[in-house]
Amino acid sequence: MPTDFLPPDPHANAPHDPDRPVFVPPDAPVDGPKRSGDSKRAVAALATGAAGLGLLAFSAGMLFVVTLPASIVGWVLGNRAKQADADSDQANVAVIIGIAGTVFGVIAAIVWIVIVAEPE
Repeated sequence: MPTDFLPPDPHANAPHDPDRPVFVPPDAPVDGPKRSGDSKRAVAALATGAAGLGLLAFSAGMLFVVTLPASIVGWVLGNRAKQADADSDQANVAVIIGIAGTVFGVIAAIVWIVIVAEPE
């Protein structure tokens, strides 16, 4: 919507009141808050941990040899991303996914080793 169609601001010349909301035209450039958590390390941790956990679920735990290291790498990268930027939501989620993938990977490894090593 062009700014020509907007009504004039009756408070334009009034002194600034912090309680009064400020309205800007819809096409005005706005400097939003700096997004934290867009680090490459956090994205890599999230991708690695999610891939490990997804592959573990997809393979019913049989590929624990691949998914366990991927989950551990996601966990470690997520911790390093959290240290670099403590406010990063991506890093927090990556750590949670990495921990879950590691725990489920260890459980899957134990189960499959017991199943394969069981004498008939």
